[in-house]
Amino acid sequence: MRLFAHYDETGRIHSLTCFNAPHGVSLMPTPRPGEFVSEVEDHNLADSMPSEKMLRDIASNHTIAAPTTRCKLTKKRQ
Repeated sequence: MRLFAHYDETGRIHSLTCFNAPHGVSLMPTPRPGEFVSEVEDHNLADSMPSEKMLRDIASNHTIAAPTTRCKLTKKRQ
């Protein structure tokens, strides 16, 4: 079970996307402008697909602990 969080720069979760894909499948949901997407690690969801209500409860009662909002551009070493 792979769980992706769509969130903003403050860590507020706007939506969760859940996929039950076979091992080795690569996914990358495309965020809307101003949003980020990260795969949620170490969640305790079972292998069965969670209900829409459960995903909404998770999104409303949780936040992203350390949202990545800025990065530093550095020159490559040659």
